[in-house]
Amino acid sequence: MRNRVEKTKNKNLRRLASALVSSAILAGALPQIGNRPVQAAWTKNQSNTRLNTYQIASPVKPSYVTDAWKGSYVYFGKFDGTPVVYRVLCPSTAKFGTTTMLLDCNTILYYDCFDQDGEANSGAVNPNEWAYSDVKARLNGKSFLNRANGFTDVEKNAIASSKIGSHALALEFSVNQQYKNYVALNGEKIFLLDAEDVLNSAYGYYPSCGYDTEDWEWEDIGSRIKMSGDSPAAWWLRSASDSYSLDAGKVEFDGYNDACEVHYGLGVSPALNIDTSNVLFSSAVTGAYGAANTIYKLTLKDPGISVSLTSGKFVYESGSSICVPYTVSGSHASSVTQMSLLITDRAYNDSASILFYGKTTVSGSVTSSGVASFTLPSNLNYDNWGTGYHVYLVPEDINGNHETDYAATPFEVTISKTQITKAEPNDCGVQLRWNKLSGFDGYNVYRSDSASGTYNYLASVTGGTVSYVDKTAESGKTYFYKVRPYVKSGGSTLYAGWSKAKKVVILSNTKLTATPKSGVTMSLSWTAVSGAQAYEIYRATSASGPYTYIKATTGTSTSDTGLTAGTRYYYMIRARKTVDGVNQYSKYASAVAVALATPTMESAQYTAGKGVKLTWTKASGADRYNVYRYNGSTYVYVASVLGGNLTYTDSNGKKGDYYKVRAYKKVGGVVYYGGWSNAKAGK
Repeated sequence: MRNRVEKTKNKNLRRLASALVSSAILAGALPQIGNRPVQAAWTKNQSNTRLNTYQIASPVKPSYVTDAWKGSYVYFGKFDGTPVVYRVLCPSTAKFGTTTMLLDCNTILYYDCFDQDGEANSGAVNPNEWAYSDVKARLNGKSFLNRANGFTDVEKNAIASSKIGSHALALEFSVNQQYKNYVALNGEKIFLLDAEDVLNSAYGYYPSCGYDTEDWEWEDIGSRIKMSGDSPAAWWLRSASDSYSLDAGKVEFDGYNDACEVHYGLGVSPALNIDTSNVLFSSAVTGAYGAANTIYKLTLKDPGISVSLTSGKFVYESGSSICVPYTVSGSHASSVTQMSLLITDRAYNDSASILFYGKTTVSGSVTSSGVASFTLPSNLNYDNWGTGYHVYLVPEDINGNHETDYAATPFEVTISKTQITKAEPNDCGVQLRWNKLSGFDGYNVYRSDSASGTYNYLASVTGGTVSYVDKTAESGKTYFYKVRPYVKSGGSTLYAGWSKAKKVVILSNTKLTATPKSGVTMSLSWTAVSGAQAYEIYRATSASGPYTYIKATTGTSTSDTGLTAGTRYYYMIRARKTVDGVNQYSKYASAVAVALATPTMESAQYTAGKGVKLTWTKASGADRYNVYRYNGSTYVYVASVLGGNLTYTDSNGKKGDYYKVRAYKKVGGVVYYGGWSNAKAGK
């Protein structure tokens, strides 16, 4: 075995060779990760785009010391006009004071010293203090953050002010390290990683400094190797050396953690946090969404772009298209290149899922005002718009494949729809009522024989009327009704949205009979209706109502008690059946009767030469009594007696003749009879 001196003598050659091999592996695996990307044909669409950043994959924890960094990448901003690629160390974290996506530049962008003269700057105790360093000031100044041809104003606004306190280094393994505590961030937008960060396997970095104390070997940490042009190079950390005030942390060209005097010029690889509340979309430009090694571009919400419904206009339908009159405004409105349609499974928020994303058809100017048209995807039920899914209009500034896109905050498209509040049979047909909407000239009513069938025009209702009776509806059938508002505009009719379909099952008709049973009780009976589950009975003392609900019963007869003798009562009955949780009915059947008592025939006394004398009991409510005699086949009318009289002599009566009597009352020119008395024979 070679001795330690031999190993030390040749370590630099081995480290350089190994680093070059690791960098070659990295470049071979991801040929377009550098800062000179090759533009390829790519279109932003539903398959490669998600809301926010939460579905971007986290880094893969390295298994071996030589593993290259593996995870997701994001194009963000430029350096001297060239798009910059960042490693996504964490797609979503609250570690830095707000919810952010932590990014670390994939390459070394430029060289700088940590502290230019190796002396402590104003406020610093040591030259290696990050808070007072020259590199920090320049990163957040003209060297990077404010460098020409770098970040746009919207990108700068999306970069979070990162805040995290100092703490003892939290390391996965006990490793040799020469750094002080984790270095605090106090609102910097751009910063360098700390030693703890590059020893964090959750960030995709191997958790070892790179020196094997048992074998006195330097190990090449593939995950920390970064390129400067075509070669690996050392890059600064913001950590301070634990032993020497002139040394700040660095990562060697082979990924080994070390320290270097602050006045040396080393590679600068910026890190930053993006406030995810500013991110609308993340789109996979290269690779599959959610997979490792996929490269993304972002769409940022641009406060300089907004969209609204054009004043005085409404969302309408034209054939199968939904048409949205829009107005785009804001300081960046002139940059809009596309009016996009976004449909989500819930009201827009970061956790919503995209059901549809695509380009609308625009008539007019996409940068000022026009009409955006689209067809609702066939897999989305029109009736669920606004509840089962939500529709948004998004004006976007679409840029190159490797550049940030910009968009307005999504504007929810709500289509005006009335709601049918009543749809049920009555004596004339099916009565419909719906909610009134302001600003419309009228409503069209449609009917179909099936929920998804063709809805045929029935009528147009104008003048503020919000009801209609379908007199063509037939008993024993099922119908579906819809209503939609319209406006007459410039010789055209513009339609708003369809109401939800209202199902009406019209049961077959029944026939009702009302017969007085006593002065306070009415006997009701009706014909059975196939499929009926119950029958609802209503009563009124006027033909026009109001009708009072009495009861529901499953039989075909009942009694109505507690009435007032001599009063005329109006009855209505309808069959009922519950279908899909909704009550459906037959048309109403009606009957009318006066509450009259039934008299009792007490005697029928025959006297020769005089006839048969009849007597009966009083029937409450009666105006008169009719007397009938049996002729061998039926009872025929004999006489009418005033209500005050309870006796009558039939001079033509013979011994053995049978008699009945019944009360009646005349109301409104109509005679209403009570029940037949018992029969008595003259004797």
